[in-house]
Amino acid sequence: MAEIFRIKGYKFYIPSLDHDPAHVHVKKGNFTTRIDISGDEAVWMAGEESNPAAQDRKLRKAAITLANQNLIELKQRWEGIDRGRQ
Repeated sequence: MAEIFRIKGYKFYIPSLDHDPAHVHVKKGNFTTRIDISGDEAVWMAGEESNPAAQDRKLRKAAITLANQNLIELKQRWEGIDRGRQ
């Protein structure tokens, strides 16, 4: 797992051998979610609406805001991590 950074209590990371689309995992306490960074804007990853640990709207909004503020770095780190591609 490659931790990208911690900011305001949120840990942003990408597990090794992770899958497309480009995304990051975010954790703060019991809150955990995935954020899609494949487009021009970071958005909540499809399927996360059924993740019970991702339902806190305030934490989710803050995580997405932080992801958008650091989108270039997140995308660069995604590209630089070995995800088992040949």
